[in-house]
Amino acid sequence: MKYIDSNFPNLTSELHLRFELGKPYENGTEDRFNQVVTRVTTLFEEVFKPDDSIYIYIKDWEITEDIMFGNTTPEYLYDLLCDQNIEEETLYDIDEDYDEVTGQTIEVKNEYKVKFVYSQLKSVPYQKILEGIGNYEQGRKPSIGQSVYFISIDKGLLFHMYDDRGCLIHSKGIEKLLPLYHTYNNWLVDYWREDFDSIFKKV
Repeated sequence: MKYIDSNFPNLTSELHLRFELGKPYENGTEDRFNQVVTRVTTLFEEVFKPDDSIYIYIKDWEITEDIMFGNTTPEYLYDLLCDQNIEEETLYDIDEDYDEVTGQTIEVKNEYKVKFVYSQLKSVPYQKILEGIGNYEQGRKPSIGQSVYFISIDKGLLFHMYDDRGCLIHSKGIEKLLPLYHTYNNWLVDYWREDFDSIFKKV
């Protein structure tokens, strides 16, 4: 997708906010689950509206064999999107590994699937998708182990909930993030707070 490569290379950008979703509650507790769902839904609905046209970018490693770390309900996300037209590509990440026999560094290709959906937000069950992502690390079912990115070309925004710990909102312009910085300042990840303050307090 050329837009991502040009505007959010590697699905990231320097201009972003990172929000805490789960702390201070312990993993697996009802309090944590309820806070995660409330916060991520609130943030999501602040940046996207029902009539927005969005891309959903799904990165799927299709690892299901490992019960501990694999995706135990791998089809759940696609069941939620069964009414959508899903396009697919096969891509590769290149990692380096050390071969102890030869003493040389070798390149390792890791295959993954990329799937795209383009739709109006109101036809997407985004709340269930966000809950499924939150369920994954908490051992709840149904869960979503794929990496899911919501992208609005019109607004220049990329929203990524990585798990129940937090979410990132990337933008092409500071004006889209400034209201979030002020309204939900107490939800920002403290570790990055000085960096965010250095950008947004000047505006």
